[in-house]
Parts: sequence; C-alpha cells; structure tokens
Amino acid sequence: MQHGFYFDHKRCVKCHACEIACKTWNEVDVGPRWREVVKIETGTFPNVKAMNVSMACMHCGDAPCKSACPVTAITKRADDGIVVVDQNKCIGCGFCAWACPFNAPQLSAAAGKMEKCNFCQTPGKERPIDMPRACEEICPTGAIQSGSMAKLANQGREKAAQRLSGADMRGFPSLMVGAHQEFGPGGDD
Repeated sequence: MQHGFYFDHKRCVKCHACEIACKTWNEVDVGPRWREVVKIETGTFPNVKAMNVSMACMHCGDAPCKSACPVTAITKRADDGIVVVDQNKCIGCGFCAWACPFNAPQLSAAAGKMEKCNFCQTPGKERPIDMPRACEEICPTGAIQSGSMAKLANQGREKAAQRLSGADMRGFPSLMVGAHQEFGPGGDD
C-alpha cells in the first residue's frame, strides 16, 4: 500500500518547524534538507499571490531518482511504497538529484552520499508506519499529514466536499466532475 503526504498550503505559516523536526529526528547533518519550506510567488504587482509549500520526497509511484541511479542504490519498498537510498551502495554521483523534479535527493558533504526523506524510517529510529511522521507531528497548524494514499485521498474528498458545501458556494450546483481523477477512486460511501 503506497504511503505519502498530504499538504494543505492554506495552513502553512512558514515556521520551518517541519524542517527542524525532520533534521532532528533523522539526525541529518548540516547542509541537506530532507524537507524544505519554500515560498512560491506568482503574478505582477498589484496582483501578486504567494503560498508556502513544505517540500519533501514525494515517494513517486515510478520514481525518476530510482531509474537514474546507476548502482541501484535507490529502491521502492513493496510493502509501503517508500523510496529509500541504500547508503552502502550509493556512490554519490548525483544522477538521482538531476532526475528528481522535487530536489529530494541531496548530497551529504560529510558522507559523500545522497540522502532524502525516508518517511522517518532511519535505521534504529524507525517510526511505526501508522504513527505521524516527525514533520507532521510538530506542525502547529496541521498542514502536513501522512498515511496511505487511500486515506489521504478520502481526506481530500472530505475537504473538497466541505469547501463545496460552504456558504460561499450558495447558488452553485452540488456537482463534481472528474472527482475520481482529482481525488482517486471513492471510498465506501
């Protein structure tokens, strides 16, 4: 069962607590950031929009970093879909970083190897998969959630339904077109 993250950019206040929790829990050296909060801005004055996004490895279904690794140091675990780097195999070539559209794999200057978010599965410090990740647990606004993609898709559906049934939607029909494409296959309801 594939696991991943749900991020609500409307809740993120760019406090960087998720970055610190990630580095602390996983004992990440100075330099690499397995999770990084970035500000994305669009538009031109006076119509400028900005949002904060907490980025980490997306644990892609068909991970480009895995395909780019010449020594098969990056694998995708079958039981939970987490993409991990085998430090014993990694040669620090950086091909995975070039292939990743999210800048997830980063070079550790101390180790000379690539590192990335491992869903808090650092050897000796593994969090049970059903517990919140360190970044999620520390987030003061609840902007980050982790879990199975099916659970996260259901949460996305519920949030969309709440948004669509709100007072600001008076006069609009209660109709979702392409919801399965946006949020995945439906649950039991």
